[in-house]
Amino acid sequence: MSRNRKSAKTEGTRFETVVRDYLAQALDDDRIMRPRLHGATDIGDIANTYFMGQRVCIECKNTKAKAYRAHMLEAIDEAGNLDAPFYFVVQKVPGIGFRSMRKIGSQMAYTTPEVLDAMRREAPDDLFLHNTGNFTPFTTKGKAPMELVRCDLRSLAVVLNHGLPLGREMES
Repeated sequence: MSRNRKSAKTEGTRFETVVRDYLAQALDDDRIMRPRLHGATDIGDIANTYFMGQRVCIECKNTKAKAYRAHMLEAIDEAGNLDAPFYFVVQKVPGIGFRSMRKIGSQMAYTTPEVLDAMRREAPDDLFLHNTGNFTPFTTKGKAPMELVRCDLRSLAVVLNHGLPLGREMES
């Protein structure tokens, strides 16, 4: 493995680990983990996350390329492997590190509008009324544009936590 490829893999693993740690602390759930790889049947980079009792597939990306469509298609495929109705990509934002919980919470999370609508149907109205103001639509560029909706990781954690305050010391 070339040095650059090894470095990229190491940085990807590091990003997955900090996202896992962030969600485990935010949701106060030590069961959240990074599953081992399953090849063609991967189930996402973060396991044991749920919304309203249903699985959520989370795919992490620490890439310079803004391949939002390709990353979302990967998350959709892995959500199918996991039998998860909800899926998100957590993308490392250039220029924002991950040495503090605040910075990790500032990383970008995105999904399709259909997933966000399905989550709205599953949840009490006030959960989305009060906690989805940070979700904004955007469209990927290229030959086959894709409509997506994004927020920061902290906003996603609040929704996954049913609007309750985030766990151990997250607000400081």
